[in-house]
Amino acid sequence: MNPRRLIPYVIIFLALAGAYGALRWHQGQRQAREQEAKKVFQVQEGQVDALVLVRGAAAVRLVKKDHEWHLLAPLKTRADQATVDAMLVTLAQLHKERDLGTQPDLKAFGLDRPSLVVEFTAQGVSHRLALGSQVPGARGYYALKDQEPGVLLISSGSKDSLDQALPALRDKTLLTFNPGEVKALRIKTGKTQVDLEKTGAQTWRWTGRQDFKVRADRVEALLRQLHAARVKEFLDQPPKNLRTVGLAPAPRTEVTLVTGKGSETLWLGARKDSGVYARNGMDGPVVLVDQGLAEGMARAAPALEDRRLWGGPVPDVHKVVWGPPAKSWTAGQGKDFWNLQGPGGAEIKQPAARLELALWKLQNLESGSLLKLPGGPASGAYVLEVFGADDQPLFRLEELGKKGDQVEVKAQKGGQTVTALVPAKNLAEIQDDLARLTAGPNPPK
Repeated sequence: MNPRRLIPYVIIFLALAGAYGALRWHQGQRQAREQEAKKVFQVQEGQVDALVLVRGAAAVRLVKKDHEWHLLAPLKTRADQATVDAMLVTLAQLHKERDLGTQPDLKAFGLDRPSLVVEFTAQGVSHRLALGSQVPGARGYYALKDQEPGVLLISSGSKDSLDQALPALRDKTLLTFNPGEVKALRIKTGKTQVDLEKTGAQTWRWTGRQDFKVRADRVEALLRQLHAARVKEFLDQPPKNLRTVGLAPAPRTEVTLVTGKGSETLWLGARKDSGVYARNGMDGPVVLVDQGLAEGMARAAPALEDRRLWGGPVPDVHKVVWGPPAKSWTAGQGKDFWNLQGPGGAEIKQPAARLELALWKLQNLESGSLLKLPGGPASGAYVLEVFGADDQPLFRLEELGKKGDQVEVKAQKGGQTVTALVPAKNLAEIQDDLARLTAGPNPPK
């Protein structure tokens, strides 16, 4: 076919495509204008700097200062930023579902005495939204905008977003510290006191207990738990006597965090249902927090001891040998896979993640108790060895025999040898993970 004959068809196609594109663009513009016309307020959430919620004679007042929202009445405190931001998004995107026009009897719509009035200021201009009764069939709520006489219908979801009680608007942060800036952590529960000092980027020591090896990862986990802790419930009335809530004459648990900017203290007291009474130092309000926070602090002392037999970094491992000495398997690190060699010249390739799962469990294998050397005779049943670059020995674990639900093992690391009891279940998981690697099949090349 002569290509020139196609030119008219190409021109027609381009014309149709252009017309279709123009039609879609105009449709999009029309829909955007229609949506914009349905907006109740022509504001953006970032423009609002004052907000008031009025219910009858009671008013909750908020103001934005230095990019943060604060409550001014009925109490002065920091506001919950996420809750206020969600309300502002609702106001900025609020659409009217219907416009019923001017109605002579506002009482029929519950607008003579609105259940909620939202007042706000955006760029110096004041606005008002009054909410009345629910529409029959729970299809929304009647509303009035500013001083306009027309009755509007807004969605139930919009009303729920705006109708926030005082507790929801209060900041629920317990402690304001930055976990990375903590230099010391003290936890006192009864007669037990944990006194930790940070000595390096990933190291901590227990002051006064030089023989106590601290697990830095668990200290960091404690700091994250404290940083993430939030108020579970604000009390309607503060307790008249702190003794009744376990916060006097001394709190049941006292947590102190020290940073370069100063210190923060959290008191934890008696339980109430699923919560625990708490207070930020001597001046903070008494609130309820989740009981898991208090339980975590109470368990801190024994959990912080590093009882891992190896604990070395998994990325440093280049070779692993495991199994009965006469039928052992060897895994060497490749580019993307581990190359396994077993009895009788068997060869298998396995993805790195599968072997590293077993190494991660080995890294976290803890001793229930250390025993005196030399321990029992070697059974020869199972040996697990880990090597670094150039076949440098990193760790060796030898099974000596079972003792109930524990296994006696001999562990060698860095020229030191110990015998210990480890949970049989945990050791079996490591052995099972390694055994599954030898079962194949080979991954695709």
